[in-house]
Amino acid sequence: MHLRTFINGILVGVLLGVLFAPESGEETRRKISRRAQGIKDSYDDFADNVSSTYSKVKDKTSDIVNRAKDKFGKTQDETDSMYQA
Repeated sequence: MHLRTFINGILVGVLLGVLFAPESGEETRRKISRRAQGIKDSYDDFADNVSSTYSKVKDKTSDIVNRAKDKFGKTQDETDSMYQA
């Protein structure tokens, strides 16, 4: 399932639930506002987690690439010195 479809389904469900609730308009608006804020907070947490994970993966990948470059350079130097001797 795509994340966008899932989030849209949640939003539609929340709106339908609120619209069919037997409460006053003012109370319904407060509920919508609270639920929208909760969804926004959840999304913000999700976005922060994705950003953090991306940064960790990027740093780890960069570290692996740099170690590979160092190892390749050392191997190349050793090979060059073998053929120059």
